[in-house]
Amino acid sequence: MLHDVFARVGGPSVEMTTVDTMVKINSGNVIIDGNWLWRADHDVDGIVADSRNPVKTGLEVNGDNVIGYGLACEHTLGNLLEWNGENGRVYFYQSELPYDVDHTYGDNGFAGYVVNDDV
Repeated sequence: MLHDVFARVGGPSVEMTTVDTMVKINSGNVIIDGNWLWRADHDVDGIVADSRNPVKTGLEVNGDNVIGYGLACEHTLGNLLEWNGENGRVYFYQSELPYDVDHTYGDNGFAGYVVNDDV
């Protein structure tokens, strides 16, 4: 079980924070519930802009038979969720695309939920 996890990259301070992937699941037979993975879209100075607090991916699932019941990924600068495992299921998913990107975000093929072509 991976439940009630809140991950936030960036925070109330204006200091720069960076991470490649917030949560990576490499094991199989995992149940995800009540997880919120958030690249902060504001700090004490207001809206976060110019790709500050960069995060590539909120969640990467590599294990098989992973089930998500409550999952939110928000504002990452790459794919919000990347699913690479077999036989996975998601019953509730919320995503918010980043506010501080331009057309190149879509031109690069980034999306809110990506299932690997080999799955």
